[in-house]
Amino acid sequence: MKRTLFTTAMALCLGLSGISAQAQKLTASTTPQFGQDLLVDVSQGLSKDAQLAGLKPQTWKWAGVAAIDNNENPDFSANAQGAASGDVKASSTTDRKNSQRWIAVNMDTGFEYRVEMPSAFAHQIHRYAETTGATMGDPRFNNELQKIIDELPQAKGWSNGEDTRTRRFDNTSFPFRAMGQMGGGDRSGCSGTLIAHNIVLTAAHCIYNRANASFYSLGATRFRPGREGDCAEASCQPYGEHNARWYFTPAEYRENSNPWPYDYGIMVLSSSPGNETGWLGYVAIGDSQLEEFCANHLFGSGRCFNRGYPACGLSGAPENCEQGWAYQDLKNCEVGGFGSETQDGWNARVRVDCDLSGGHSGGPLFTDIWASNKRVVFGVASTHDKNIEYPNVFRRISPDVLDAISYFKAAYP
Repeated sequence: MKRTLFTTAMALCLGLSGISAQAQKLTASTTPQFGQDLLVDVSQGLSKDAQLAGLKPQTWKWAGVAAIDNNENPDFSANAQGAASGDVKASSTTDRKNSQRWIAVNMDTGFEYRVEMPSAFAHQIHRYAETTGATMGDPRFNNELQKIIDELPQAKGWSNGEDTRTRRFDNTSFPFRAMGQMGGGDRSGCSGTLIAHNIVLTAAHCIYNRANASFYSLGATRFRPGREGDCAEASCQPYGEHNARWYFTPAEYRENSNPWPYDYGIMVLSSSPGNETGWLGYVAIGDSQLEEFCANHLFGSGRCFNRGYPACGLSGAPENCEQGWAYQDLKNCEVGGFGSETQDGWNARVRVDCDLSGGHSGGPLFTDIWASNKRVVFGVASTHDKNIEYPNVFRRISPDVLDAISYFKAAYP
């Protein structure tokens, strides 16, 4: 794959090593300047009580110009889809109990920044978000009920011996219209979920390509919520298409030899499709509670699901796969085990038995009955193995991920 570096006239004059003596204040409309750190007031998205609580602005450190892969439809056939063997204790070059390290890329300019996120500070932000209900999804649609599983007479695919996914025709109802496709070709693309009016939760490998050490282009990550078909018309894209303004990925996903415990990422969009579609909440659930919540004996059947957009040209795609359509297993996603313990004692990865394939990556592990009828995400589709009972692996949302989501939501309200 080819890749390019964003350049500007100033960049050519100053070189890539220049760092300014002062930081530029970041707002939602700010265009970052070459060589300058960013001063980020993450309290701008919080209540006035929170703003008065002494939350100090954070500095995102200038790190140069990012390498951007200019391929609009990267071939994922040999990508991370089968690399689920990383269920070992996660290594890290920093103590995440004290600080999280993230890479930020502004897609308007291509400028890259290092985000040193103090863990206690991020947790304080998240606690404020919890008290206002901001972690429970779009309150406009909390009482809008939607059947998650339907026995629709669609052709079933096959993988791992039995694939019971079906094409979905309810993508314009909530919460499904808050889920969408990123990019999308017959051998490329990912899935993602709106967790705010302008923020998409997805997998890190859908944003950053470790194979050639570059970030994917805007075309490869363009988000189409509620997509229904492979065309560029409104009939296929009922809520339009939306480009990223910012990418955020954990630094460890890029740096560690075992990246999969850090396979989660966040995109801030340049527009706000969630104002029309709504968005899901986000929660962290402990091992035993998650296992019980997803167990088939609960309420007659478990209530854990995945929905995503398979790339029909990749192995494992549903039989008679139709490009640009969402697919969901008729089965509940029952938990088969956990792995990749992190420094905070949480298992970062969870195995499930519902069917996915390439293109589902970044899609949600979600439920419709949290805290009565809240629609929330508690995992991100990451990798899969073949021919085992619980083939698919999600990067679950753990407390540090909650804190990071709330931090970036506060920075871009």
